[in-house]
Amino acid sequence: MGIAEDWAELMFSLDCLSKGHAKRKFRKSIKYGWGGLCCYCRSNRATTLDHVKPKCKGGDSLRSNLLPACQCCNHSKGSQHWLTWFQKQPFYNETAKELIEEWITNKRFIEEELDERSTDNRTEVCFTESAV
Repeated sequence: MGIAEDWAELMFSLDCLSKGHAKRKFRKSIKYGWGGLCCYCRSNRATTLDHVKPKCKGGDSLRSNLLPACQCCNHSKGSQHWLTWFQKQPFYNETAKELIEEWITNKRFIEEELDERSTDNRTEVCFTESAV
């Protein structure tokens, strides 16, 4: 199936999954993708989702534009560019920056898809007639 980029993609069986439940599941999957912690400070529980590109600047609510954040970090960042804000914080570190950039570009999921496609398929179709 790949990655759900939008919460609406999780609405595949309306008998079992309501719109609200699909949205909660989508948001929870983002938070748990970071171990339930704020992607910025990594010390507080992520209770909100931060829009990488703020909605007021044309950002959407796609998975690649949402990061789990604690209330304090999300409020402090406001509508600033995430990297500009993050680099000014006392808890800034390069590894966290790289992980956020990988999340934004969906790098992990693209690599997983490529790995699945490049698995060694040992079956081969033979069009020549066999002597057996």
